[in-house]
Amino acid sequence: MEEIKSNAGQGLGIAGLILGILAIPLGIIPCTFFLGILFGLGGIIMSIVALTQATRWNGPKGLIITALVCSIIGFTFSTAWGVALSNRNFFLRQIIEDIKEDGEWDDMRPPRDRRIIIPEPDLDSIIIEEYDNQDFKALEDTLRSLEEQLRVLEEENQVLEEENQVLEEE
Repeated sequence: MEEIKSNAGQGLGIAGLILGILAIPLGIIPCTFFLGILFGLGGIIMSIVALTQATRWNGPKGLIITALVCSIIGFTFSTAWGVALSNRNFFLRQIIEDIKEDGEWDDMRPPRDRRIIIPEPDLDSIIIEEYDNQDFKALEDTLRSLEEQLRVLEEENQVLEEENQVLEEE
């Protein structure tokens, strides 16, 4: 007898997989753990419903099981951060109090003096690169051509000023 496969539960499985995948990074980031809890819980519920449908109607279960695992991992990370950051966490408060008593708390704070100290340069360590004569000759040639262009422009300017004076006199 041949078994008939159906796609029962695949839509909910995909939705659960998306929520589970989103729950993992949201669960790892401390500030977004509450969203990770919501997405993880939603993914778990959708995955369980999809797994029930797939079992009842003989549908594939691989994607649905993956969605369930991702949702459980995201929910677990989120719950761990939620417990660690809650105000009622006895262990975290005990650790902070121990640090304060040992005097290490002041070492963890940033310094009150916010001036930036810039060290003075060590002039002995400055390396002067040696240039060969070709580099200097190329620079001298460029400088000579710029001086020639400046001389030509000054002559043209002088001619224009003389013409301007002649025009003003007329």
